[in-house]
Amino acid sequence: MKSFFRMLRHKAILRSMVFLSNSSVLDTSCQDGTFLKILLKKNSDKNLKVFGVDINEEDIEKAKNLIPDGTFLVTNNKKLPNPDRTFDFVLTSLTLHHMDDPIGSLSEMNRVLKEDGQAYLVDIISRSSLSYKILNFIKCREPYHFEKFYSLSEAQDLVAKAGFKVREVNSLSVFIMPVVILKLSKI
Repeated sequence: MKSFFRMLRHKAILRSMVFLSNSSVLDTSCQDGTFLKILLKKNSDKNLKVFGVDINEEDIEKAKNLIPDGTFLVTNNKKLPNPDRTFDFVLTSLTLHHMDDPIGSLSEMNRVLKEDGQAYLVDIISRSSLSYKILNFIKCREPYHFEKFYSLSEAQDLVAKAGFKVREVNSLSVFIMPVVILKLSKI
């Protein structure tokens, strides 16, 4: 049941994302590769090359099995092993609230993004003071994360400090969660 809802959430998020043909896409917290698999299926005519990193070794093994043509590595998203300006698209989905150093992680995304590339930051981001208070009161259920939920203005501040400009803000409600998709480019 959990994977069914997760798949619905991924599909809803991907409706707000546009990828160009023959592009390289990096997911900086790819988990088991499910999001990238759905991204590839939705963009099957675009010949995308996908890359993923995650700190969980078991998840990376699952991603390798799920997408044999992808490239997956176990690493921290604050220290990506890629050269500067490698990827056309860089994304992180539902990870900001888990980051212990969000500016460091977002800066690394910026570093590996090509000059004319696009980044997507997707997270549970509050657009009202009430939901902001509720989210930070209940916190994330994952015990091993450094959770802090952000307001939209806080998230926009973080991406600006990491060298990004917000190009577009899309909101959707996924099972009552306030999910925000920030489309970013380099400043």
